[in-house]
Amino acid sequence: MMNFNDRAEQSIEVSLCSDSEASLSKALAELQSYSFKIESWTLTEDELTFILKQQQRGRPMQNNMPIRERCIQINVYLHHLAQNPFLHIYIYYTRGMWHVKVSGFTSDVHSAVSKIRSYLNDVVDTEVQIPISGVMAFFLRRKASADINRLGNLHNIKIITFSPPRRANTTNEHDNDNHCLKLIGSVSRIDLGHTAIQNFLENLSEKEQDFPCATWDISKNISANIITCLKKIHDSDDYEAVGMVKFYNSAIERRQTTPKVTITVVAFNKETADDVIQQCKHFVEGYDVWKPSLEEYRALYNILLVEKRPNISRFQQEWGINVQLENETNTIIIPARSRIVADEIKEALQNLAAGKANRIASITITIPIQFNIRRFVYQAIQPLLEEVKTKRVYIDSKDRNGLTLHGRSEVINSVQEKIKIIINDINQKIVTSHLTLTSIESELIRANSYQVLTRIERETNTIIRDVRIDAKVSKLDKNDDTSSTITCVKNSRDQTILVKKGDIIKAKDVDAIVNAANGPLNHAGCLDKAISDAAGPALDQECKQLIATNGGVAISTGKAVKTTAGRLPYKSVIHAIGPQYFGGNQQERPLLFFSVLSSLRIAEQEGYNSIALPAISASTYGFPLQDCTNIVIRAVKQFFADFPKSHLRKVILLDNDDAACNSFAREVGKDHTNTAAGNDEDITKYDLPPLTAKWCWQDDGGEKMSDDSQTRQIEAAFQHCLQTSIPSTLKINPDNLTSATIVCYSIHFHPNLRQLWIADPNVLNGRFVCGYQMRESTAYKRYIIRYPLVSPVHNTSDGYRPKPLDTYHLKMQSKEEDWNIISINNTAVKQAEIAIRKAIVSATISEPFSVNLKEDIDAHKTAITTIAIQQFIHIDFQQDSTGNLSLILKGFQQNILQAKLQISLYVQDILRMEADKDDELDIPRQWG
Repeated sequence: MMNFNDRAEQSIEVSLCSDSEASLSKALAELQSYSFKIESWTLTEDELTFILKQQQRGRPMQNNMPIRERCIQINVYLHHLAQNPFLHIYIYYTRGMWHVKVSGFTSDVHSAVSKIRSYLNDVVDTEVQIPISGVMAFFLRRKASADINRLGNLHNIKIITFSPPRRANTTNEHDNDNHCLKLIGSVSRIDLGHTAIQNFLENLSEKEQDFPCATWDISKNISANIITCLKKIHDSDDYEAVGMVKFYNSAIERRQTTPKVTITVVAFNKETADDVIQQCKHFVEGYDVWKPSLEEYRALYNILLVEKRPNISRFQQEWGINVQLENETNTIIIPARSRIVADEIKEALQNLAAGKANRIASITITIPIQFNIRRFVYQAIQPLLEEVKTKRVYIDSKDRNGLTLHGRSEVINSVQEKIKIIINDINQKIVTSHLTLTSIESELIRANSYQVLTRIERETNTIIRDVRIDAKVSKLDKNDDTSSTITCVKNSRDQTILVKKGDIIKAKDVDAIVNAANGPLNHAGCLDKAISDAAGPALDQECKQLIATNGGVAISTGKAVKTTAGRLPYKSVIHAIGPQYFGGNQQERPLLFFSVLSSLRIAEQEGYNSIALPAISASTYGFPLQDCTNIVIRAVKQFFADFPKSHLRKVILLDNDDAACNSFAREVGKDHTNTAAGNDEDITKYDLPPLTAKWCWQDDGGEKMSDDSQTRQIEAAFQHCLQTSIPSTLKINPDNLTSATIVCYSIHFHPNLRQLWIADPNVLNGRFVCGYQMRESTAYKRYIIRYPLVSPVHNTSDGYRPKPLDTYHLKMQSKEEDWNIISINNTAVKQAEIAIRKAIVSATISEPFSVNLKEDIDAHKTAITTIAIQQFIHIDFQQDSTGNLSLILKGFQQNILQAKLQISLYVQDILRMEADKDDELDIPRQWG
């Protein structure tokens, strides 16, 4: 193999001929200024894995593939992406890293590298980690999971709150090692989402607080009590906060500091965090190491532990506090939940020691209060609570069940009745109003830890709740639509194509779904089997009937058939027979195109309005992902062009695979009008040899049918062997019909096949066991059987005349979200709604922006409009006297800032490419 550097330094001689001295001089000057360029970069592990997986064509990944073989596969894949024969792409491996070098003319290199890296950035999933504390990780899982899921869906990435396994030798809840947020998705989507997620984290309040203690033993005891308090806060719907306690267990840690209790709190806002810290402070203040007089201690010891009037257990139960008597120090430990309760207990103990009969009678009660009215109840009863505080009543308003009061029985019983009357009165007055906002408007009022929402609630005395979060989806709903929309385009007739990520058998609001099926309609694995299992036996029975109706022959590749959806909530399941990829020279492209087109035609014949389909042939059948998504989308656009007044108005491209969804999203926004079917006959015309026989193989459960592609290969090899007696060298790669894995079989015919045929020509007129197929990996053999067909089966696209494709434009996708505004009067509800609308209007700005683009203005407008839609802003293009492209951006400030950044990066790329082109030689048209 020629050394890359030697090849790059080789020179060639160019001869110029012309009848004009001037033109010759000009051409010579241009040639001398012509530049050659080399660009190189390093592939990431994620990119390497993705490329090699794509090159396996549905076969299992090889773990120990030689480096040379990997280089070849990467090279083939990148050449396919670049689609430029005038480039040299060199792959080499050194020091554990894979490097790519692209050489050629400057404009070609720049264009190819940009295309390759942009594609990989858009489709290859990678992982970015944001370090967080252990307390933050706990908060995100316990209190902010809905917000994390929402951010993930908004930016079409997966967000995982990761915490390492807890070390066995530690009891420290405050362990902050290696916690992080994992952002998983394509580089381009992570780049867009990373800032929003960082802003969300920065707007949360994380505070650490130390409380000095007399000894480390006291610190340990107080910490245990605070943990009990924090667990109640974790379970409370009223508290959007969590807290953890740090234990100083090692002698080294204790020597480095003084005895203390350390807590860390994370909350949506500073006020809530301060409230939690204040509650913990009450526990610290309530922990009392009381040293009574020797006479008092002996008297209490005798009453509680000897005479047991009352015994110590009863006393502890009455107060809900584990009071302990320490004989070694003659002290009494009172771990109360506040200073008030500690003083009450001390007074009760002093009365016991003095022999007084009028001992304090304390009780604890919890008054149930519905979550949606608690704020109004607490406001109304605040004067009552302030009054009972002076009577040494302990109040816990953060219990998830309601309001907890502890104190003297006569005081508690009196205030309890008054509070119940107030609760009943508020229940009579409660008013709830529904407000619908777009998702981007909802994001505004959630911003900065719900700062806008909190202010409006406080100013209008209302409660504003996200309906979706409050009405948590039931886990029993097995058909919940978990798909998220990535992008959407429509044409001038509002025929719409959406790209979504999700499970197709859980798709909602569609009339039918498309199954990626094989010709024999065997539900072997992956999506095919998942749909069959979910639909039940009715679907499988109809598939068998379809094969029987088809003369016992597999459904032809490129076709589609319809069956019942069985238990699935759709009008039908349409089975698209996509091709297996054999390298691109077996008419796979048009067969995939027509399998999609046939599916959509069936939907149109049935009068369906909407349909969902996956990346057919891309998984098990190994179709290159970029080609697959390109052809599927062009087939959908071709259908809409062929049927401008179709019943079918919406096609959803829905797949569970991130790479497939990213590739769909990248492809659907492209302008395919210049690749209309009339200019690209390789996908709109095919003509396969007619089938003259059916081929099967003997399985343990009976004969299994080969699909039409394998049948043609086997029949051709059979006829060749029949005529020449030369042994077959054919190898086929079908799926194994159990796990949708591609396996390799070699075909072996009887060595005396020709003699059998000459001796009895009628042997070909019926069932004929012709030999066997052998699995290459195991050498396991299966008989192969041939059946002649009475009538040949033809499969051709003859007669199809495609119409010109439409232009599609990105459509801003903003889902509607419902909010509830709750108050005790209509006026407050209306004021809150007005305040929300006003906040949205005031946050909307209009900002001018100018970019230095003067050529191909229409193309630039399309690209910039795409950026604006992705950032949920509106854009108006203006005339500029300087010749620059001027814009007016309208939307929320943070979205406009992001849009300006993306537009600036786009302009930089365009200007760099234009600069490269200026140095290039334009080849005269007459040169061809």
